Amino acid sequence: MRSMTVVFVALVIGLALPAVASAQETSLKIGYIDSEEIIKAAPGYTEANDAFNRTATAWRDSLDAKRTQLQTLFDEYKAQEVILSPENKTEKQQEMLGLEQEIQQYFQAKFGQEGEAAAKQAELMAPIIERVNEVIEQTRREGSYALIFDLNDGALVAGDPALNITQQVIDRLRSQPAPSR
Repeated sequence: MRSMTVVFVALVIGLALPAVASAQETSLKIGYIDSEEIIKAAPGYTEANDAFNRTATAWRDSLDAKRTQLQTLFDEYKAQEVILSPENKTEKQQEMLGLEQEIQQYFQAKFGQEGEAAAKQAELMAPIIERVNEVIEQTRREGSYALIFDLNDGALVAGDPALNITQQVIDRLRSQPAPSR
């Protein structure tokens, strides 16, 4: 999400440079937004978020089942450790180690930086973020803003609340249909 915001801010600044040049002759109009608030208010966000949470919950449940299985193997091993032959001990230890590695691989595949969760969230949120960016750009253009900063980007340290156009963008966004999938 943060990288999308950085790209968006760079895009807005790039689009605004010609306006800044002409603003030297007129007044420079600047605004700021809270992109996180806008995205959460966007039509389709709740449905996309719910779909992601259902998928992630299924993956977490599967991971929990594997962890429970590992705990059961460990408990059995501890209970039998004194009566197991060295070969059986090694076999049980290898079984636990293999399951632990499987759990780590599953976690990385699903929840790691390049995992399925990140890809699924990006897939579900892409049309919403695209629509939000379009509405922000429409608002910038129609409101004659030279620059619009994002509170979530960390570029704005302080700002006059009168320059906050978040609600204006949300209202415009809500007046338009949700993106189709």
